[in-house]
Amino acid sequence: MTYEEKRKKLNTLPWQALFDISVKKGIEEKEVKSKDKTEVIESIILYDILDDEEIDSLVNEYIYGDRVTFTLWNFKNRLKKSDYEKIKKMENDIYSNISVSKFRKVKIVKVEEVSNRLEIIYIYSKEYAFVNELGKNDVIWEQHRGCIWIGTNRDYLASISKHEKMSKYIISEIGELLENTITQIKPPKAAVKRCVNSDVISRIVLQGSQGEKTTISRAEGFTEEQKNEMERIKEDRVDTSGSYIADITEDISATIKYNVNKGSIGIYKHISSSVLFKWTQSAIDIIFEEIKNLKGKRAEVIFKEIGEEIKWPFVPGNEYESLNWILTQAIIVLDEEKKEVQIPEKYRFILENDKYFIRLPKVYCDKCDSYETPYCTNCGRKLNVHAGEIQTCTCGAPLQVKCAEGHRDCKILYWYIPTQKLISLVSRNVSKIYKEYQLNYKAYIIDDMLFISNAEEKDIDTEIFFEDIECFKFEESKNLDRIKTYLVNLKEKCNGTCSKKKIMQCVVRNDMVCIPRLFYDIVEQYRPQPHKGGEYGDVSGVIKVGKRLFDFKGIAKKNSISSSKTNEEKMQSVLLSTVKEGEEIIRQFVEQGMTDARSEVIAIIIPQYIDADFKATLRFLAKIAKKKIVFIELDQLAQIAEHNKTINWDAI
Repeated sequence: MTYEEKRKKLNTLPWQALFDISVKKGIEEKEVKSKDKTEVIESIILYDILDDEEIDSLVNEYIYGDRVTFTLWNFKNRLKKSDYEKIKKMENDIYSNISVSKFRKVKIVKVEEVSNRLEIIYIYSKEYAFVNELGKNDVIWEQHRGCIWIGTNRDYLASISKHEKMSKYIISEIGELLENTITQIKPPKAAVKRCVNSDVISRIVLQGSQGEKTTISRAEGFTEEQKNEMERIKEDRVDTSGSYIADITEDISATIKYNVNKGSIGIYKHISSSVLFKWTQSAIDIIFEEIKNLKGKRAEVIFKEIGEEIKWPFVPGNEYESLNWILTQAIIVLDEEKKEVQIPEKYRFILENDKYFIRLPKVYCDKCDSYETPYCTNCGRKLNVHAGEIQTCTCGAPLQVKCAEGHRDCKILYWYIPTQKLISLVSRNVSKIYKEYQLNYKAYIIDDMLFISNAEEKDIDTEIFFEDIECFKFEESKNLDRIKTYLVNLKEKCNGTCSKKKIMQCVVRNDMVCIPRLFYDIVEQYRPQPHKGGEYGDVSGVIKVGKRLFDFKGIAKKNSISSSKTNEEKMQSVLLSTVKEGEEIIRQFVEQGMTDARSEVIAIIIPQYIDADFKATLRFLAKIAKKKIVFIELDQLAQIAEHNKTINWDAI
């Protein structure tokens, strides 16, 4: 390496690094202590204390420069072992033609597993425009380095880079490679303060709700007067950005800048990679810890701290507080198996909004000390529930209820089941902050008590599996695709009106098959009944599981996919809770299935596959109603149809 090459490389290092290496290598401290950078470099070269390899190593150690930005990101989906293997294979990848203006020649130079993370080191070139010594505009391409960390014990991505555009480019490439969405984590202000660990504030920007802005700054740190002014203004403003003078290590201080909106922390100091990486690892731990610590606070406070916005689209302003209270409970329960909490009176009006809750009237008997099925006090008939209300009896008597034991000391209370719309809105907001959690909310309200959990359903006894039911234990089926093609177009009733006379024909004719007909001659004590549409119990009878008999009722629905779609599309489709058929199943399940003491097992019957989350919701409803549930989907329905001896499938 020539003298000029050594000088140029050493000139990229900060004075403190040159001073430290000089003293370490034997140069008298007094020779370099009061000297400027050029003089220290001359001493290093003169005494020949560094060989070419040591110079290159030293340059690499300080290659990140004097302005480095740190950002933290999260993956939408949990990382798998195969994802880490894909990342490792990125080493030596070259991205020659990139769409980022004034940047080029991106290369992944190293992917290495370090402690609890994968470390991705990349280099790139940036255009530097200047006026040359001839007075003409000129450009050169400077090489820079960036670093990405991907956690192996916790799903996160951390970026250390001088240029935001390049870090976002690399992150987008990783997201595309893993087919995973990567979103930025905005550190809470408490985390920023801990990362900085300093009371010496040098700049702050305070933003008002109407766009007003106040900036206070002083390079040496605020005076007492400025501090007082800041505290006065902060009351009604949001702290959006600022900077501190802080200690990076015991003997290294730097300017630390933060930007709440960007979610970034910048270090304005030329420090070594080892110091930078140590500080960054500590910052990651602090940020996750502070995000966790926010859980006990109100949702509004949490989102403000993070710099995120709670969104309730198309919701009137008077409902915000109630929904925010529910959101707060959803956040708290992330680390609890379940939570029971009384709903404050001022928030209870939201329960009557059918967009968010299905109302289920229940009769509470003081003498039985339990919730009971309502019966008419006049004639003793079971009373039906519709549209969230107990209906008057068909006998014409005024609404008066008693329990099954005949007690009249009964009062009507209400249970509320959250709709999928509300669950989705809550989950969407929670995932903005707590992306590492798998969200599987279950909730219901009894009178004024909210019961909420975010855990996988553990009670497997709630579900009865199709193959365990004696009347459904068929011989191995042949290829059922032809039958499935027929079933996906099958309706809940035959064309036209459904009458007793028609049913007499239905059970013997091949051209009058409907979904309930499939169970005739299969389920014990079942015979098709006139179907009005919308009622509970499209199929009913007795099933046997092991040695036990159960009263069985089925809620049947046609395939939810439009008739204009192909049979193949219908066969591959999934029933969601948000479509018309899904919503109707929930309504019937809640209003009738949960209140009918006679039905022990409720079957969900549809020539379609049912979404896993929808199944989980129905299992949960069955559990709180102390019912059992069985899912009869396209595959199971095809088996029933194939083995139904009253239907000649070859003739259809």
